[in-house]
Amino acid sequence: MFRQLTKFGAVLLLLCTSPGHADAQQRDYAAAINQIVGEDNRYAIDLFIFSGLAEGRLRFAGTDRQGVYRAELVGHTLGVVSWLIGERTQTYTSIMESDSDGSLRTIEHVSRIAKYRWGQWQYSQRRFRYDYMLGKVSEEKTYDGVTREKVEHDIPKGSRPVDMLTAFYNLRAGVYGTLERGAHMSIPTCSGGKFTEMEVDVQTPEKQYSQKFFPAYGLLLRIKLDPLIFDIGNGILYVWFDDSGVPRRGLLQDLAGLGDARGYMDKENL
Repeated sequence: MFRQLTKFGAVLLLLCTSPGHADAQQRDYAAAINQIVGEDNRYAIDLFIFSGLAEGRLRFAGTDRQGVYRAELVGHTLGVVSWLIGERTQTYTSIMESDSDGSLRTIEHVSRIAKYRWGQWQYSQRRFRYDYMLGKVSEEKTYDGVTREKVEHDIPKGSRPVDMLTAFYNLRAGVYGTLERGAHMSIPTCSGGKFTEMEVDVQTPEKQYSQKFFPAYGLLLRIKLDPLIFDIGNGILYVWFDDSGVPRRGLLQDLAGLGDARGYMDKENL
């Protein structure tokens, strides 16, 4: 998920004590983000003892506005899971823009769930709009096309929260620090109408080796999310990047009490 971040991080640390650090930092963040633009990765998802029960897609693209980007994460059930719990598609979309330091900040984040059960489709949506100048995040909940709730949340003083996808790409760009084994980062986020910290731990070789689903090389991140973001599981997510920085595997712990959901890059991407 992040190319050459170790090199970028080392450069940033050196520049911190040098004149012109802010300009160089901005260029480094922008360069790292530009390397990610155009990614479109597809994943197969296994659950419990079953293979290919769902599919996922993660993509990051520019827009027709300079410095504005769009990220999308989609999950869709297949086969036995669709039969057991109904066909279900969850979509998370973020619109983000470059901040003054070159990092990304959220303009809007939308989570949508479409599910088919007992012969009927149901739709729900939560839309968050960020206004950093006013210090507000507005939230709108919609069910089957009808808006049921609108509320505003005050951003805590001194905080600069982003949504989970914006945080993810900032993380890859080195905004929160160098991604190296043993590193820990706390990232301010907003989800479920509250402000929380997304906790990221880059696993040590010993901890990575203990996770048998992931290879021993590359980098493995353990991410603690607010469980309300995915509305399932305990909020523990593992993401593995190969040596070239490509996100190839992921694991979401304790999915709805059925065990771990394991995602791996589809053969089309290999």
